[in-house]
Amino acid sequence: MTARNAGSTVVVCAAFLIAGCGGSGTDQPAEGADTTTSATPDASLPPDVQLALTVAHALDAAPANTDSILSANGLTREGLDSLMYTIASDSAKAAAYTAGRR
Repeated sequence: MTARNAGSTVVVCAAFLIAGCGGSGTDQPAEGADTTTSATPDASLPPDVQLALTVAHALDAAPANTDSILSANGLTREGLDSLMYTIASDSAKAAAYTAGRR
């Protein structure tokens, strides 16, 4: 992976974090709302990539429920940040995450 590719991966991950976690902090799901996603990432993916994709798909479906979605998946905003940086630092994981987002 070149420095340019690594930079692009970090920018993509940062854009996801900004879009998905830019809520007001008062996220409350509607009563009875499902804060998980029915789309299951490929089981052959590394567990951290599977988790990131699960969260990303759920955030796409219900961005107003960011905190509830993160909590339902065992994450905090800081934990998601850390997860995304871990994925971005590994070229194979970053490629798998990018492919899963398409």
